[in-house]
Formats: sequence, structure tokens, C-alpha cells
Amino acid sequence: MSPLLATGAALLLLLCMLGAFALHGLSDFELKNARVSALTFHAGNAELSGTLVMPRNAPNAPIALLIHGDGPRDRFSEGGYLPLINALLDAGIGVFTWDKAGIDQSSGDWLAQSMQDRADEAVVAMTRVRQAIGPNHKIGLLGFSQGGWVIPRVASEVRPAFSVIVGGAVNWRRQGVYLTQQRLRAQGVPPTSIDAAIAAELKSNDRIFSRQGEPADPNARPDIEPHRFAFIARNYAEDSSTALATMHGPVLAAWGALDRNVDPVNDANSYARAFADHSDRTITLVRNATHALLRARWFDYQLESQWPKWKVALFMCLGRHAYAPGALTLITDWIKSQ
Repeated sequence: MSPLLATGAALLLLLCMLGAFALHGLSDFELKNARVSALTFHAGNAELSGTLVMPRNAPNAPIALLIHGDGPRDRFSEGGYLPLINALLDAGIGVFTWDKAGIDQSSGDWLAQSMQDRADEAVVAMTRVRQAIGPNHKIGLLGFSQGGWVIPRVASEVRPAFSVIVGGAVNWRRQGVYLTQQRLRAQGVPPTSIDAAIAAELKSNDRIFSRQGEPADPNARPDIEPHRFAFIARNYAEDSSTALATMHGPVLAAWGALDRNVDPVNDANSYARAFADHSDRTITLVRNATHALLRARWFDYQLESQWPKWKVALFMCLGRHAYAPGALTLITDWIKSQ
């Protein structure tokens, strides 16, 4: 074979391999090998609609209730949860996930909720799943980001079979300034200027959102949509420290070591102090991982909306392999060990 033909053959082989890998990743966005059923439940004044997804060959599979992070998320987060869900299914773990209040098929308004409202909603969801599947399944919680304020409240009220918290913040106020710090660092702002900006932001936020006995005035922040402003004001004092200390059941708390949304080291230390007297608690930082435990090399952003289109395509092609090495195995193995 001539060198030209050999090079062409090698390139063709490489393209075929890349195509096969992409198709494998895309398969993670389909629920093929699962038993899928719709469940609805009422919490507060809302009727919430969700999907129970069970592995076909695990009759007594444990079930993880997915607790959403911030934002107007539907049950599958516009497909973004599907690689995670398929990894759980392949490990013999079922999932129940629902549209947030006011999103897709759920009524209500998620921006009108406090973290306690969201916790109450999750408790009702656990009861509804138990009614649907009977007594032979362990039911636990798996939540991301803002879910770190919800799950400790739930697990302080009831005893889930397990609680997994990924990228959980502890203090709403501190988390907000960490976001600013990371954004300014990425822009190349000098450290002294970052410190000054954070101090000014804290002072301004406290003045606006910490008004004793008076509602926060949305006119003070015309850059924030009024409904979103009210959501922030409602939850500005949120701190999970007390609830962390009173949680029932085993807990896995994981952060991406390169998290740009919450401070992984400080928040992991807060969890460690709260969990000091519990042997059934695991706290870990995942190397080279983002807030959602994706590979930081390719997905190092604060918001999914910041992804360029080619990164969205890359995520689709990678599927579960978009997660940092070992991240999903950490979660599935830990849940199964409970």
C-alpha cells in the first residue's frame, strides 16, 4: 500500500472510531433499558409531575430522588441529567425526578419557594414514590448545588436510605460573593481589586436583602428581574449548618475540586465540622472536576448558558464520559454500599 493510501486508511479508521464513540455517547441521552412510569403528587398549592425510571433487571433497586439545583429545570434538565440517570440505571439504581413548580407539566412557581418549601416538596415526593413501588425499595436523595440546602432539611425531618449532595453550598450570602470572586479571577482582575469588590458587594447585598422586619425593595436592584429578586430576598439568610448537624442516615458529600460556583474547600470543612460525630458520612473532593463534577478541562464554566455550541455538542458526544473520571462510579458504588 502506498504511503498516501495508508494515511487515508488511518484517517478513515480514526473517523470511524470517533463516530462510534460519539454514537455511544449519544446513547446516554435515551432511556432504552428502563421501566418508565409517570407519577404526580401535590405539595403546597402545586401539582407536580415527574417520571419514575427503574432498571429492568433489578427488582428491588434502590431509588434516588433527584433534587434540582437553581433555575427553571424540567425533570430531565432538558436532557442534561440523562447520562447521569443512565449511569445510575446501569448500576441497578432507580431514579425519580420531577419538573420544578411552574415548569413543563408542573403547576406552581419555583421562584415563590423557600428552601423549606422545596424540602417539604421532597418529603411528599418520597411518600408518593413509596406508595407507587411498595416497601421493598430503599429510597434516598441525590441533589446538586442548591439541593445542598434542601437535602439537609429533608434528612433532618425523615430518614432517607442515603443522601448524596454534589456541590452543596452552606451559606447563601458567602456563596454569592464566591461566584463574584471566581468571575473576576477569570477576567484577570488583580487580587486587591477583587477583595475590594467583594467587600462592597457584601455591604450592598446585606443592606438590600437583610432588612430587619421590612421587605426588600426590588427597586434597589433594577438589574435583577423582580420575581428573581424576591426569590433571592426570601432565601438570602439560608445556611445549612444547623440542618447538616441534625441529618439522619448516611451521607456522601462531594465537590469538584475546581468548582467555580461554591467554595469546595471551605464548604467541605463546614460539612466535616457538622459531621464530626458520625461514622456514616463521607466527604470528598473530586480532582479536575467542576461544580457538576464534569471534566474541568472541557467544561470549566460557572453557567451552562456560557457553553459555546461546540461544547454542547461535545457533551452530547461524550455522554457520561463528560464527567470527571471516577465521579459517577463514586456515587453509584457509594449508594449501592448503603
